[in-house]
Amino acid sequence: RYECRLSREDLKKAQAELNEPISDQERIAAIDVLRESFQTKHPEVTLANDSDVFMLRFLRSKKFNQEKALTKLYKYQNNYSTWGEVFDKVRNPVLLKPLIEAGVVVPLKGRAKDGSVVVVGRPGIVQHTWIDMMAMIILTAETLLQDEHTQIYGMTVVIDQAYFTMELAKQYTPAISRRFGGFMQDSLPARVKSMNLTNQGKIWDIVWAIAQPFLKDKMKKRFRIHGTEFSTLYDVIDRSILPPMFAGNGPPLDPEEWKSHVISEDTAL
Repeated sequence: RYECRLSREDLKKAQAELNEPISDQERIAAIDVLRESFQTKHPEVTLANDSDVFMLRFLRSKKFNQEKALTKLYKYQNNYSTWGEVFDKVRNPVLLKPLIEAGVVVPLKGRAKDGSVVVVGRPGIVQHTWIDMMAMIILTAETLLQDEHTQIYGMTVVIDQAYFTMELAKQYTPAISRRFGGFMQDSLPARVKSMNLTNQGKIWDIVWAIAQPFLKDKMKKRFRIHGTEFSTLYDVIDRSILPPMFAGNGPPLDPEEWKSHVISEDTAL
């Protein structure tokens, strides 16, 4: 069964912000309640993953509110089972190899000022579809969520729009926006702390007009527009860890290093 290995500092934050139980016994009891509630309410559904650590992600994402965690877990499983065009690629990362190697979505080695992991997205840096992009984002998030620190401190996202094309914008339909926005807000067991846009042009206005109706006010408030003025980005992420592409003093993005976390060299189609 699950054994807590959180640092004292991380556990203190989890207790204060996520209603994390103090003891493993209480934690495991909460996990068992969620698992049994799912089986009782949705007996026709088999969870793709019912491990303690997986269930714990949903409890933490909903501050150990059983009802809300159950709803999120069901929505996640429903997407996992029915959204094949995206999750087939999440389950088989080799299908996303060109995007991984190009660094379409790459986390930084350092963390934001609030302790959250920093994820940089560069849509359009290599030719891809929105399906590819969504799968890449979900794969990255799920990989990062294996780290309990990320479950507790959350994620800070930086989207570099420098490579964004009209072709990509045309693919971003209301149907895609509704489903992807719904998944990120209501299904993914992650704390998204802020969405930071850089180098955005007029094409972004098209995407934002489509996306906005499907975003909750809480999520809308997390969007920060920086343009080419990176000094405001430094308020969120220390310049010392940002790569040169943001006029930072940190190392460049390292897609090859990240590739080792999400795909094995011996993976075969």
